[in-house]
Amino acid sequence: MYPDFVGIGAQKAGTTWLYRNLRPHPQIHMPHKEVHYFDRKIHDRSNALTRLLGKREADAQWRQHVKRALTRTIKKRAPKDVAWIYRYYMTSYDDGWYASLFEPGKREVAGEITPAYSALDRDGVARVHELMPEARIVFFMRNPIERVWSHAVMSFDKAQKASAGSVPDDELFRKLDRKSTRKLTDYLATLQNWGAFYPDERIFVGFLEDVSFRPQELLERLYDFLGVDPSFEPPRPGKRVHTRGADEMPTKVAVHLAHAYLGEIKELHERLGSYASFWLYCAERLIEDPPTSDVVPYPLWEWAAWREWLEASERTSDRHPVQSGPLSSLGVS
Repeated sequence: MYPDFVGIGAQKAGTTWLYRNLRPHPQIHMPHKEVHYFDRKIHDRSNALTRLLGKREADAQWRQHVKRALTRTIKKRAPKDVAWIYRYYMTSYDDGWYASLFEPGKREVAGEITPAYSALDRDGVARVHELMPEARIVFFMRNPIERVWSHAVMSFDKAQKASAGSVPDDELFRKLDRKSTRKLTDYLATLQNWGAFYPDERIFVGFLEDVSFRPQELLERLYDFLGVDPSFEPPRPGKRVHTRGADEMPTKVAVHLAHAYLGEIKELHERLGSYASFWLYCAERLIEDPPTSDVVPYPLWEWAAWREWLEASERTSDRHPVQSGPLSSLGVS
């Protein structure tokens, strides 16, 4: 069977938190985070032998993943997992392979989360819809200024073993302005491409601000959207993941990204309202009255602009309602 729901991103917008709070639900089956079928594996004609002997970066990653999975299985003393490891890693990729991952057993709803799906083009989304026309789509967003900075920090940490704040400005800004980075931050294109096949009531938009301020209420709405018991309480819904300890962003970066994404943020504000209004407030504040300090707090809701926005919108930090929900409830045209 194919999954009942698909989490499509965005990267660095709370999808790991989402996975860890959906998987424990007794009615939800999630075999693996980031299956990458529709963006990678659907075009991959390799098999276990070619991956074992291959010299592609994807082959090296596959070997690492297999080793890690087997090591975990041995440590857990869970021989029943070997069959799933074989099916997931050792067989050829096709629609049948993908369907085989989502046998829910006694659980009612199956799904996966692959953040890269947010960048699928119209043809890629059409392929998803061909297999799963009734699927529910979950798309998490965060302030584009924050998302790009978080992505850059991760990239420098992993690929170059360097701090994003320690590299020369020209190198840093090239990283921030890459086409691939902009594509992953183009929420409007994501909504347009997925909205061409799935109606608003089948697309759930989650905001990272709600993950921080209203995690349980957010999950209740999402569980209800997925058709499972909304009263379930996961072990630690308020636990943050992948924070990397960064609590500041260089002001020059924040101002640069505010200029770069102002147009998109304005359109998001017009279409979604909600926290996109706060993103717009931040971007305009950074452009019109940039801080004199070298750094600004990160995430930006730790900045004074958050309190200013709440006051301007006649809200309070402890009373503003959860904003996440189906697109139809956000009034997207």
